[in-house]
Amino acid sequence: MPLTKRVEVLFDPEHYRMIEQLASSQGKSVGALVRKAVEQVYLMSTLEKRQEAVDGILGEQSDLTWEEAKIILDRDVGRRFEAS
Repeated sequence: MPLTKRVEVLFDPEHYRMIEQLASSQGKSVGALVRKAVEQVYLMSTLEKRQEAVDGILGEQSDLTWEEAKIILDRDVGRRFEAS
């Protein structure tokens, strides 16, 4: 998916130096490193929690598969589950 949204994040000089060195050692840009961190910490944990919740519900009594339940959950774009 093409990157189309821009975000400005300010770091103190020491933290930025550390992030820049880490990115360089991995052959990545600072932006790529920050995007990956956001994905892993905030986005993936939310998806995993949603799937665990649905799996728990489906484990009770349901003929729905995870994929069917995910389609139903994703239909309501305005309503998202937040990580606790």
